[in-house]
Amino acid sequence: MDIRGLEIFLAVCETGGLTSAARTLGVTQAAVSQHLSKLERELGLLLVDRSVRPPRPSIAGEFLRRRARKLFGEIDEIERGLKRYRDSEIPELKIGMIESVAAALLPKLVPRLSSKVGNLSITSGTTHPLLPELIRGEIDMIITTEQVDGVEGAESIGLLVEPVVLCLPRNRAAPADWPDMAALAKSLDMIRYGPKRRLSRVVERQFERFGIETHGTLEFDSSFAVFDLVRSGLGWTASTPLCLYCANVQASDLTIAPFPSSTPIRCINLVWMPDRGGTAAQVVAQECREIFSETVIPELRKRAGAVSDRVRIVV
Repeated sequence: MDIRGLEIFLAVCETGGLTSAARTLGVTQAAVSQHLSKLERELGLLLVDRSVRPPRPSIAGEFLRRRARKLFGEIDEIERGLKRYRDSEIPELKIGMIESVAAALLPKLVPRLSSKVGNLSITSGTTHPLLPELIRGEIDMIITTEQVDGVEGAESIGLLVEPVVLCLPRNRAAPADWPDMAALAKSLDMIRYGPKRRLSRVVERQFERFGIETHGTLEFDSSFAVFDLVRSGLGWTASTPLCLYCANVQASDLTIAPFPSSTPIRCINLVWMPDRGGTAAQVVAQECREIFSETVIPELRKRAGAVSDRVRIVV
């Protein structure tokens, strides 16, 4: 079957005859008849019953008519899609981004992508809602700390690794060892991140590993609220340099200290589904890494204290 033969067959079905199809397509009736007969010979089927007026599709012809209409709809969509690529390297892109990354990336990322993407949409929120939106196809890719090994087909690129650090009021000394850490946890409330944050789960597991029992009932999804309370001396927390940076907290505002040993890390990843733009993901990953390298990492290292060497780009 060739596309021209299908086009002529479809015109015969939809206009009600060979003459009207020829008029619609701007060809002779003889050309329509020749193409239609050739298609029927190739398939070994009668597609149009010419013994009735107006001619109508046979049972096999009706099946072919329905499928051909879908095929030409797909061809039209392909042509419209390819036309968009003449105007932009990436016609449309929807990115989801966790809150603790957005403030660092967006001011630089949006201008960089605007010259490459025709229609750019970026949403930000906590980690939990982003994965379902990615799986449902509502977002093309996400920048997240979640590990997606259990998501079938998902692909990812690592962007940034950073340490988890202790953040204490300015007048509190950093714990020298785990007994010191236990004493701190007993004497001062811990200001927690909400349970939806993966960072919260990482920190809790680390304290459980070393037998540290934390106290405190305050928990927030927003880093701004967490650090405001720590700065006020009402508690301490465990966070990351990127969270400090995005909340505009300077290293001099708090006592920033490493864990007594076995420093946890947090990985920032770009995740996408393979049917929605691996090439676009590579473009976004490169832009993110350049932004991190040029403007963000120097600021993160200022806020990482004794473990500043743990801040690095994933290669």
